[in-house]
Amino acid sequence: MSDKIAYSRNGDIAVLTIQNPPVNALSHAVRQELMDRMDQAEADSGVRAVMIVGEGRAFIAGADITEFGKPPMAPALPDVINRIEASPLIVVASMHGVSLGGGLEVALGCHYRIAVPSARIGLPEVNLGLIPGAGGTQRLPRVTGVDAALDIMTTGRQIGAAEAAKIGVIDVVQDGDPLENGLAYVADLLAKVAPRRPVSEIVAPDAIDWDAAYDAILARGRGQISPAQCVRAVQAGVEKPFAEGLAAERQIFTDLLKSDQSKGMIHSFFSERAVGNLPELKGVTPRPLDHIGVIGGGTMGAGIATAALLSGLQVTLIEMT
Repeated sequence: MSDKIAYSRNGDIAVLTIQNPPVNALSHAVRQELMDRMDQAEADSGVRAVMIVGEGRAFIAGADITEFGKPPMAPALPDVINRIEASPLIVVASMHGVSLGGGLEVALGCHYRIAVPSARIGLPEVNLGLIPGAGGTQRLPRVTGVDAALDIMTTGRQIGAAEAAKIGVIDVVQDGDPLENGLAYVADLLAKVAPRRPVSEIVAPDAIDWDAAYDAILARGRGQISPAQCVRAVQAGVEKPFAEGLAAERQIFTDLLKSDQSKGMIHSFFSERAVGNLPELKGVTPRPLDHIGVIGGGTMGAGIATAALLSGLQVTLIEMT
């Protein structure tokens, strides 16, 4: 075992601490160890609850981008999350930093969620031409209702803990240390004999005009396919049993992953990050810069000049007309 997830006991609470810096991405090793650590907790005599927490600056920031384009390796994330949700123990996510994509899907697979005020959540898969593929389109609407869920999924925007609590994603927002907060919250749940609360068992939300929502989001996307496909995945979750909704979500995700649009957006994602890591720049010390020249005093030139001045640089602005 690679020790991507540390296992510890605090009384009758098993603590699973994700340790996969820098952002606790859901690599194959993390997925496998989540399965193994859940087995360990359930076999550990006296354990009544499990708390999942992230070490460092985030709960879970999402998928491991280094695995993009590689053959999938079991366990798949949907299976990991289903395993967490099905546990006979109460499972609580204690969230800080960001919980994005698969990170939020893991949290939704837990029975309760607590977060610090600065925590942020989101499902940004549309930015890669995809939809959430590990239950996000099925569980989030059961918690928030269809409209709020579609807003989060189709825009890819992040929301803060206060807003997340308002729409039902987070149960408790509390300042302080995520580990200490989480332990106190779990202890309180156990003292109150709180029940397990699998999101998959929540009654599906009311239907909306699916075709109208699809058309509106497709038009707003200006040619991007994946936001509108979120509507179809959510629709499947409302109209079908949970397991069938999950299967429909996975099929849509797989189809999009093979699309030229998603391939192009993923390529763009990696290309933007590669620009800052050119091998030619390693070991190069940039020359000091304290004075710039801007040619053209129009809207763009004036904006550049203003930003430079506000940054403390001297500026020479040349207007040629």
